[in-house]
Amino acid sequence: MRSREKELMSGRIRSPSELMQMSEEVKHMKARFAEEEEAELRLMEEGELAEQAVVEASEGLQEARGRSASDEPGLRRDLESWQSELETVKADSAATWSQVPSAAQNAYLRVRVHPPVAEVDHNQCLACHVTVTSSGMQALRKGDEIVHCENCGRILVMS
Repeated sequence: MRSREKELMSGRIRSPSELMQMSEEVKHMKARFAEEEEAELRLMEEGELAEQAVVEASEGLQEARGRSASDEPGLRRDLESWQSELETVKADSAATWSQVPSAAQNAYLRVRVHPPVAEVDHNQCLACHVTVTSSGMQALRKGDEIVHCENCGRILVMS
């Protein structure tokens, strides 16, 4: 671009058409150069913003690592306590399950819907809201046998 501009200003070219052509060429080169400079500036600004974002993210990461390191001992204690509590609950559950008669255990395990047990209130299964038959209600009141809902199949208990 500079060499063309020097040649244009040197006065060697006498033809008006060549001068016009060279002038247009220099003008286009200057415009293209300005566009390239503008693009380079934009890229530099974006690079600076990206670097700043990386610095901020690194600081945030360090802060988060510090918080997690300080929180870890308490969380580990909580986890250990909950695991021991879970083991206690499982042991209690197993002890209670062993006290349930085997016929009731089998009936419970055969039910495919969850929860497998539903309460009856005002002669209605509270799970599916279908009215329990009078013979079903009599069997429930007696408590001698396991009664299933005729609609949803759950084991019925009085509320």
